[in-house]
Amino acid sequence: MRVLVLGAGLLGVTSAYYLQQLGHEVTVIDRHATPAAKARGLAASGLSPDAARLLQQSAAARPAQTGWKALRHRLRRRLGGWLDLAFGTSSRFHPLEHLVRLGAYSRASARALRDEVGVSGGARNAGVLSFYTDADAFEGRLARQPRWDALGCEERLLSAEDALALEPALRGAREALAGAAHALDDPSRDPAQFAAGLVFLCRAAGVRFLSRHQVLSLHERAGRIDHVRALDAHGRPVKLQAQAYVLALGASSVAHAEQLGIAMPLRFVREHILTLPIKDPARAPRMALRDWQGRLRIRRVETPAGDFLRVSTTVHAKPRATSEPDPDCFEAMLRRIETMLPGAVDTSRAGFETTLHAVSKSGLPIIGKTRLRNLFLNTAPGARGWINACGAGKSIARIVSGLRPELEFAFRGS
Repeated sequence: MRVLVLGAGLLGVTSAYYLQQLGHEVTVIDRHATPAAKARGLAASGLSPDAARLLQQSAAARPAQTGWKALRHRLRRRLGGWLDLAFGTSSRFHPLEHLVRLGAYSRASARALRDEVGVSGGARNAGVLSFYTDADAFEGRLARQPRWDALGCEERLLSAEDALALEPALRGAREALAGAAHALDDPSRDPAQFAAGLVFLCRAAGVRFLSRHQVLSLHERAGRIDHVRALDAHGRPVKLQAQAYVLALGASSVAHAEQLGIAMPLRFVREHILTLPIKDPARAPRMALRDWQGRLRIRRVETPAGDFLRVSTTVHAKPRATSEPDPDCFEAMLRRIETMLPGAVDTSRAGFETTLHAVSKSGLPIIGKTRLRNLFLNTAPGARGWINACGAGKSIARIVSGLRPELEFAFRGS
C-alpha cells in the first residue's frame, strides 16, 4: 500500500520506518531541508515568504461553511472531543499509566532497533532525578510503585540519603528532602544520533523523502482523503495522492484536522524559563532534576560562555494569552532554586523567557484512527522529549496495516 506521511519529525520518521518494514511504499513530506531536522539541530524556523503567502490565499479561498454543512462540522468536532476525553480518562488505565506503558514499550522498541540494526540511542548520561519535598506525596509514589513496575516503569525509588549520594548538589536541602525517583534514561537528552541513524535506515529501506515541501491542505472525498495539496521546494503547487495518510505534523496537525472536522482538543500552557549562571560548580547539579513540589525542571547547560542552569515550569494559560513575562512566577522560581540549591547560581544575573505552547488536553500523544477511513494520526502537540517516538511509530504502522497494536494504550478510534 502507498502511504504518505505528513511530517518528518521523529514521529514521522519512526512511523515511516515501521511502515516500510511492514511492506508499504512510503513517502514522507516535510518543509525542512533534512528529515528529523529539529532533533538533529538543523531546523529552520518559520515559513518561506512564498509559502506563507500561498497558505493565506488557500485559507481565504475556502468557502465559509453554512447551514447543514456547518452544523455537521460542529457536531463532528463535539463528538471528537467527547471521544478524546473518554480515551484519556475512562479507559482501563489512568493517562499517567498510559504514558508509563508507552515509554516502556518505546524503550524496548528502541533497544530492539539498536540490537537488530545498530541504531544508537545516543550517549548514556546520568539520567533524571525526580525529588519530593512532601512526605505524603512521596508515600503516594511508593504506593504506586508495584503498579508502575508491572506497567514497565524503570524508575528506581530512593531514600533521601540515597538521593543525596547520587546528587550531592541537593545536600543544602537535606531537611526538606523526602525521597526521589531515578530514571537512567533521560527522555530530553540529545536525540541527534538516534535520528540520523533512523533516517539512514529509512533511506536504505526505500523510504522517499520530499524535503522543503509545505503541506497546504488535505482534501476529503467520500469519507476518505483524496489528495494533499502542497508546495514543492521551488514554491510550485503540487498534488500528492496515496492510499493511506499519516498526519504527523505536531502542533501543525491541529489546523488540518480541524478543517476536516476532526477534533484535536488542546489546552494552552505558558512555559516560564530561567537561565542562571552557575556560581559554584560544586554545588550545581550534574544530572537533570525534576522538583515535583516546586513544579520545576532543572538542567545544567554547558556553553562557551560558561555553565548555566536552565530552570523551567509550565502553567495553564488561556488560548489568547500572550508570552509576556510573569514577575511573580519568576520570583517564586528564584526563591525555590535558592532554597533547594543554595549558593549554586548567581540569581542576580538571571535571564527570563516566556513561551506559549498548545498541548493535548489529556497530556497523551494522539495516535490512531480518524473518521476518515484512510487518515491516521501520530502527533504529540507540545510534547517534550523523544522517548515515545519508537513506540508511537511502531503502533501507528500496525494500525495503518490493519494489525492489532502490541501495546495496550488509549489509541484514538480503537
